Amino acid sequence: MGKIDARRSWIMEQLKDKGSIQVGEVVKHFSVSEVTVRRDLEVLENEKKCIRTLGGAVLEIMKMETPFFKKLEINTEEKKQIAEKALSLIRDHDIIGLTGGTTNYFIAKRLGQFEGLTIVTNAINIAYELIGMQGLRLIVTGGTINTQSYELSGPLADGTLNRLIIQKTFVGVDGVSLTRGITTFNEMEAETNRVMMQKSLQNYIVADHTKFNNNSIFVINDFTNVNGIITDNGVAPEIARHYREAGIHFI
Repeated sequence: MGKIDARRSWIMEQLKDKGSIQVGEVVKHFSVSEVTVRRDLEVLENEKKCIRTLGGAVLEIMKMETPFFKKLEINTEEKKQIAEKALSLIRDHDIIGLTGGTTNYFIAKRLGQFEGLTIVTNAINIAYELIGMQGLRLIVTGGTINTQSYELSGPLADGTLNRLIIQKTFVGVDGVSLTRGITTFNEMEAETNRVMMQKSLQNYIVADHTKFNNNSIFVINDFTNVNGIITDNGVAPEIARHYREAGIHFI
């Protein structure tokens, strides 16, 4: 491998690991000029591997958000299995938080089996599924809607959440990474989901195997107040081992 290929390969490794890179990082690591690095990033962008920013680049996939109903068709059985496991952690009369996401949508559809639940959600499609469920109290945050994910976020949503205490929150994510934590595509959603986690006594990440070691652009949280990751059997054993060695509980 030549010097140019080695440098570009290193840049892609950093992007996949961290989600973004600054020109200065490459300059320092390889002792090359900024012009050289920017030329590398231009080539990688033309190859659809990254998107250049003012001072560097982000991973190409981090700019893409798939609409909710498209996501609903992806890994459906795995998501239903994850939802089933999440439901086993819920008890009658719990106060449950549900962020947006297709796995949480499958959880919501099955909540009628419990008595006396209070559900807090910032997702209008999940709220729609829950309207009319007997014996269930529903709290919807309000906020600005993302028409791709159907999630409400922003100051109105955060203000509602800051007045609540939630027992268990299930957090849907776009990416799970040991180095960056849990991530999503939308900045305001990341903040609102972070607030919901802060107001919750227990937090569980729901993520199918395709989310692991992926990065989307905005960090929701690290793993400090995560009680467990609920996932499917498709996670590679080595990936699962790395997470367990880091003290992260797999369910």
